[in-house]
Amino acid sequence: MRTNRIQSATLALILGASLGPATYAYAQTSAPADVEVSQAITGISVRAKLIDKLGADALHISVEMMGTKAVLTGQVDKKESQELAKEVALSVKGVEDVDNRLTQNPANEAKPMKDIELEIKDAALESKVKNILLTEVGKNALKIEVEATNGAISLRGTVPSSEIAKAAVAKTKSISGVKKVINLLKTAS
Repeated sequence: MRTNRIQSATLALILGASLGPATYAYAQTSAPADVEVSQAITGISVRAKLIDKLGADALHISVEMMGTKAVLTGQVDKKESQELAKEVALSVKGVEDVDNRLTQNPANEAKPMKDIELEIKDAALESKVKNILLTEVGKNALKIEVEATNGAISLRGTVPSSEIAKAAVAKTKSISGVKKVINLLKTAS
């Protein structure tokens, strides 16, 4: 039972961090902790699968979970990505409906392949860190924003205690692929 709660909390943290404050605020006001964590995990899973299936075109897609509905916003470069995103999201367990608000980027500036590869690696590392933090610090991970830039991870947000902040930083440092941790965490007490 405890393992399931920790896994659920981990997913929520990942989702909250990758989907942004709107998802977290919705979950905080509308759902119990277990539902919040479950929605967060589902949202993170959707984001990870979008990156896996659509590659760099998914880097600017935001996912917000509202119950079993995934709301996709942002811009993509390819028309196919705009259309396939809904199908990819629907393939994730826990997603029953998708509100696809994606638009195609009219500028469609081509980036060098090396930059795109780095962005994909950073997005994957970000998801990995969020998932691990959910298992390590539970629902407190939902209050931590994770940002990856070329292997450097910043942790930002307010957690209940310095022990939780220390645990989050220590666990993040131990993750393969993390080159540096920038601790921007604050404690509520």
